[in-house]
Formats: sequence, C-alpha cells, structure tokens
Amino acid sequence: WRPQIWAALACVFLLASGYMTVRSPVAGSGDISTYVERAQSIAPTHIISGRVIEEPRLNRALKGRFALQTERLQIQNAEGEITFQMATQGRLYVTAPLLQVTGLHRGQLVTATGRLYRPQTAKNPGGFDFASYLKQRRIFAGFVATHLQFQTTSRWGLWRVRQRIVRAHLRALGSPFGQLVSAMALGRKAVDLPENIQTLFAQVGLAHTIAASGFHVSLLLGSVLALLRSRTARLQVTVGFLILVGYVTLTGWQASVIRAAIMGAATLVGLMTNRQVIPSGALVIAATAMLLAYPQWLWDVGFQLSVMATWGLIVTVPAIVRRLRWMPVTVASLVAVPVAATLWTLPLMLYHFNVISGVSILLNVVATPLVTVISLGGIASSALALLLPTLGQLMAQLLYYPTQSLVWLAQTSSQLPGSAVAIGQISLWQLAGLYGVLCFSLCPLSAWVERLKPLFPLVFVGLLLVPMGWQLLTQNQITVLAADDELIWVHRVHGQTTLISSGDENTAFYTVEPFLKQAGVHQIDQAIALSADPAQVLGWRTLLQRSPSRHLYSTSELPALANLTQQFQPLQPGHSQKIGQQTMQLLGIENPILRVTAPQSWLLLPPLSLELQAYLAQSSTALESDVLVWSGEAISDELLAAVNPKVVIGYGRNLSESIERRLRQAGRQVFWTHRDGAVTWHHRHGFHAYLETKHRNAQPWA
Repeated sequence: WRPQIWAALACVFLLASGYMTVRSPVAGSGDISTYVERAQSIAPTHIISGRVIEEPRLNRALKGRFALQTERLQIQNAEGEITFQMATQGRLYVTAPLLQVTGLHRGQLVTATGRLYRPQTAKNPGGFDFASYLKQRRIFAGFVATHLQFQTTSRWGLWRVRQRIVRAHLRALGSPFGQLVSAMALGRKAVDLPENIQTLFAQVGLAHTIAASGFHVSLLLGSVLALLRSRTARLQVTVGFLILVGYVTLTGWQASVIRAAIMGAATLVGLMTNRQVIPSGALVIAATAMLLAYPQWLWDVGFQLSVMATWGLIVTVPAIVRRLRWMPVTVASLVAVPVAATLWTLPLMLYHFNVISGVSILLNVVATPLVTVISLGGIASSALALLLPTLGQLMAQLLYYPTQSLVWLAQTSSQLPGSAVAIGQISLWQLAGLYGVLCFSLCPLSAWVERLKPLFPLVFVGLLLVPMGWQLLTQNQITVLAADDELIWVHRVHGQTTLISSGDENTAFYTVEPFLKQAGVHQIDQAIALSADPAQVLGWRTLLQRSPSRHLYSTSELPALANLTQQFQPLQPGHSQKIGQQTMQLLGIENPILRVTAPQSWLLLPPLSLELQAYLAQSSTALESDVLVWSGEAISDELLAAVNPKVVIGYGRNLSESIERRLRQAGRQVFWTHRDGAVTWHHRHGFHAYLETKHRNAQPWA
C-alpha cells in the first residue's frame, strides 16, 4: 500500500475513536438513574409510570423482563402516602412476576410498584457485566416490580403478528417444538424459547440457527427471487425489498438481520441496474453504515459474529470448494460453509465464551438440510398463519419430524466427549494474533513467506495451546469469589482444581460456573461440600452436571450427587487430610470451620456469633493462619488474636467502616468481595481484587 492509504487509515481510526467517544451512551441530567440513591434513602417503595418499549420476555427465573420509557417517579412511605414525585426521563430495565406481565405488550402505559436499584458490574472473572449490557441499550437503572397496573388493550401492534405466528406453531407442534420453529423463522429474540433449548443449541454450536441471521435472510430472499425468476426485474426487486423490510421489522431490528438486509438490498440494486455486486464491499458498507447509525453495535457479540462469519464465507468458501473438487458441488458447499464460518468466528467465540465445541462443524454439516427445511417451512407457515391460521397449522405439522430429528441430533451431540470443552480465557493479543494468521493466509506475500504458509495452521493452533500449556505448568492461585453471603473458595494449581462450596442454584449457575469456564476448568478434581443443606445440594447438582467432579468430600453422603462424581470420600472433623495439593482440617460440622494449607494457611469461617467466636478462640489451638476469610460481620478481639492473620477477606454484604479501620490499624491487609470483587492470591503477584485491576472487557476509553 502507498503511504497515502496508510495515512487515510490512520485518519479514519482517529475519527472513529472520537466518534465512538462522543456517541457513547451517557445518562442525562433528568435520567431516572440519577435518582436511584435519593429514592432509596427516602423510602423503600417506589412507583414508576411510563410506556413499555419492548416486548416482555422471560428470564431464567421465569420472571418477566422488559424496558420501560419512564415518565414519572413517585415515592411511597410506610403508610402508603406519596411523599415525593417528579417527572423523569430515560429508560428502565424492569423485572416482575410472570402473572403480572401477562397481557402486557409494547406501547402500553404501565404503573409499576417496587424498588429502584443500580445495576452491578461484573465482580468475578467470567461474570456477566450487567451494567455494561444495559448501558449498550442506553439503560442505567433497574427496577424490581412487585405489582404492575395497566389497561388491557386491543391495540394493534407487531406483537399481535408474532403472537399469531407462535400460537399457530404451538397448536401444531406443541412445546417446545412450536417455539423452536418460531425461533428458527423469526429469531429467538422475537420468541420466548425455553431456556433448556437455548442452552442445548449453544453448547453444540447450533445457536445461529435460532438467531435471526444472514442465513435466514439469504434463504428467504433467495427463495423469493427463485419463485419470481420468470418475472421482470422490477417486480423481483420490489417484492424483494418488501420482504426484507417486513422480515427486519418482524424480527425486531437485530444487528445480524439488519446487516444481512443491507447486503440483500445491495444485491437487489445490482439486479435492478444489471451490475455485479462485490460482496466484500457490500459487507464493509453495511457494517460502516450500521456503526455510524449506532456505534454501540461494535461491542455487540451478535454483530461481531455476523460480520466475521459473512467475511469468512466470502473469502474462504471458494478456496475450500476448490480443494474439494473430488466431491459433488452440493456436498462440497455443504462442508465448506460451516468450516469457513466456524474458522472465522472461532477466535471471537473463544474470546467471549471460553468454550469450543468439537462437534459443531460435523453437526452443522449434518444438520444443514434439516435447518433449511425447518427455517423455510417455518417462514412459509408463518406467512400462511397470518392469512389463515388453520392452513398455517397444517403446514407447520409437516415440520414435526424434522424438528424432532434436529433436537435429537443436538441432544445426542451434547452427550459426546468434546461437545463443549472449556479452554479458558484468551487474551486480546491472542485474539489479534489468531485473526492476523487468518488474514495473512489470504494475502499474496513475498516468495519466501509464501513457502511458510503451510505452517500457518501450526501457528494458529500454537497461539491457543502454548499459553494454555505455560499456564498449566506455572499456575498456582487461589480465588475467593464475590457471591454475596456465600463463601466460595477455589484453588487452581498445575491444572488441578479444588472447589470449596458451590453456593445455591443461582450462585452455582451465575457465579461459579462462568468462573470455571473462563479458567478453562471442565472437570473439578476435588469438590468440598461443607453442608448437606438442600439448597447447597441443588447448587452442587447444577454445577456438577456441567463440570463433573473426580472426588467429592463431605461430612455425610449425598445420594443426589452420586452419579455426578467418580468417588465420594468422607470429610472427618478434627483430622488433617491431604486433599489434592492442599491439607485440610475441618474444625466443626454444625458450624463448618475449615483450615486449609495451600501453601499458606487459610482459615474459612461461616457466620458466627461473638460468643461462638470467643469459645472457638479459647477451645482450639489450630487457628493461627496467614489469611482469614469471614462473613464480614462483627469479629471478636480474642478470635483475631488467636488467628493473627496478615490478610483478612470479608465475603458478606456487610462490613462496617469501624471494623475495617480496626483491622487496617493493626497492619492487616483488608479486602471485601462485595465492594472489591473477587479476591485472588497469585504465587508471583500476591493478593489483588478483581475490580481494582483492569480486566480485558473494559473499553479503551472507559
């Protein structure tokens, strides 16, 4: 490239950085989020009035969730009197009981009673950054509603169109096949697809089939143009544009669909003007136009995957098909498309989800005919359901066996070894390196570099495996997770993982499992269950179904976990036991107090009254430890003197300033997971808190 091109690229980069900064969502002066702390200090009950701006959907806890454009805030005292009210602006993320949102749709005026809260950022490695997720949608506050008041309306809206389609599919196929066909026709954002189906399809690499994407748009547009092949170009273009606009509107303006629609529109313009469209140019124009309109799409995972998958299809499918000349063209294309798409989206999948599916390519090759039939049949039956629901149901019934076969394929694949392998978190430089290798493999290079191209696959794999191998050889770190009032302790050393407590079901699913996934842990070597409480057992069951344990230690047998662990071993109170790479001593059963040496000594305490703390300090001689992990509540001087810790970590929701000040004045290093996030000890770097370090998902200008 000439110097002028490099200079132009530099200018574009600088302008884009400035544009992103200017267009970054910021809460205005009258935004509802600016009143959260003030409202909480006045009274615990808040009343919000506004208009629903998106269709309610169910979350994993089977509660309704939707976005609300706020208009008025009222605060109610204990007697039920309104003590404060004012006009507000901005959006609000609302969750409410399922029965309360029944009959609620976009555009309706709602009065919600509940409480305001400030969304939290991720406090653990691999955790979901709820605040950043809402910020991308220009939402800066949340609301937990206990009661909703709205008028049931017969007002027309797109929700009625989607509802008619989903009902037709449900009546024809039942649940969950009916929702699955609707999702494969309209995308899962337009349909309440059961959580287990979403998880299953994501695990085996079929998530793109239930997300409205370029595949669906190209399938729909290609079918329409094929049916109108004998008609005039003007008619083909007119119908094509109408189909694109209608489909984008019906699916809810999703980034991947808009990208595909813009490229489809470019194809129609080329058809109308009898000119050839350059696919790579159309992709660049589509992506640029979308980011100019809404820059936050740059951080949207769906947008990133859509662009890279499309780019992979454009530049790699022809090369793969040429190498498969010995196959029939149809079969070669069937193989080339999933291989190319997977290759170019793999780095992003590893970066964002830390998991690789070893069966996704083969499964996509096998499932593509089924996906094509179900998607086309779902779209056709949807169109018929809008005109004559009975005809739509009859056509949808033809999709029962293809849908059943697809679900069976996904379920069977999920049980195969390697269906979902956690490889751990890859860094930004690894992401850049992987895409650098892919890009260099396409570029014409000098003669001596061309001779090295056969080594590029080894470099690609090496960028993944070498850092992982180095980590396994040198890793030795302990993490206390931020899990509200629950103590979760994880030790990872040379590829072995020891986990103390899983928490309840929600903690296991939302906190522990994402942490293990980003750490590359797909099997727990030593699981320590300190309690046989049903909530804790359910938490272990939720966790071990995805990350089975080699050894489970507990004071009592847990039959509910018998099939999820290879070996059960008793945890004997009062005795020192060598468990994995650490030595453990359980000092009590009713109040499980655990002392761990790994390699420095840790004392893990449950919530204890001051009387029990004093008794423990007097009766036990094995308390002295380098690190004390306790609930953050009141702590006695006798216990502190007996333990004499250098580092103190509070894991509860409450830690008073006076206690923290007293500990710091005694020369102890103090952490609080509720404020500082997860606390990690590393054998080289010592202790550090997650929120005090810049983690990889932070935006450059944040």
